[in-house]
Amino acid sequence: MRIIVPVKQRKNYIVFGSSDAMNRFFTRKMSPTVNDSVEYHVMEKFRGNRILFTAEHAQTKRLALDGARKKAYIGVGDKNTGVLAKIGAYYLRSAYIMPRFIRTEADASRPPEDLGVGLRLFVRPSYANEKTVYIPIHKDKSMLPKLNEYHRTIERLDPRAIISVHGISVKREFDLLFGFGENYETIGGKKEAFRFRHEFTEYLDRIFRETNVRANLKIAVSTWRFTGSQNHVLTKHIIEHNRSKTDSKKNRIGFQVEMNLRGRRTKGDAGLPTIPYQLTTQALGDFIYKWRNNSAAEASPQ
Repeated sequence: MRIIVPVKQRKNYIVFGSSDAMNRFFTRKMSPTVNDSVEYHVMEKFRGNRILFTAEHAQTKRLALDGARKKAYIGVGDKNTGVLAKIGAYYLRSAYIMPRFIRTEADASRPPEDLGVGLRLFVRPSYANEKTVYIPIHKDKSMLPKLNEYHRTIERLDPRAIISVHGISVKREFDLLFGFGENYETIGGKKEAFRFRHEFTEYLDRIFRETNVRANLKIAVSTWRFTGSQNHVLTKHIIEHNRSKTDSKKNRIGFQVEMNLRGRRTKGDAGLPTIPYQLTTQALGDFIYKWRNNSAAEASPQ
């Protein structure tokens, strides 16, 4: 079941009642391009809004845990982040991009030159009483052409805003955690980062009221160095891009949004994000579009 949710003075949001309905909808409405294990889709309004959704860890896999109980496993990848990126992009008719390879082979959020240097990921096995472990990631040097294709495609698309969708554990307190890179540079500094969180929280609460969705999401800005600061997509395509430009009108903004697993899956339908999270991703697209345009207007000479 697909539901059209009207919002006052806004376009209709879409929400899905089952993963089957959602997948059928995207099969009908989208014809993604796949080049060298990189999937992307550009829709008719991207030329105007220039908002790109990414999901570097969309591919997921269960790895057996050596020496543990029979059914224990390690989950790699961020479940349903690719789905949420598609929902956000379709609502705006903008664009999305994601790798079709797993981050243990190559991690699209890490620098290509770090392939095979021994990076590790700290993960929690499926059973709480199993010890947390480190696993090697970003390890296959033969994946370099695929990583380079991922970043070349982003540059060809030339977005003005990037929303990089990632996942956090169900054990985390927050529903959404924003990462704006080192020194909050992808949004214009610390003051702007916290203003973004505050204004988006109010914006989202208003949308929930207007759509009769009962939700009260906890949203925070990451103040620890990993969220966003080690995302090569933000570093290369926003921070380094902006530093290389003399014309501020060509600057890009964006963020990494970590979304909690408790909302990235629905009870009884693990392939479907909850309705509040479906709406949130669409609202993020709306909000970053308004934020970028308002900031551009403020920066223009009067």
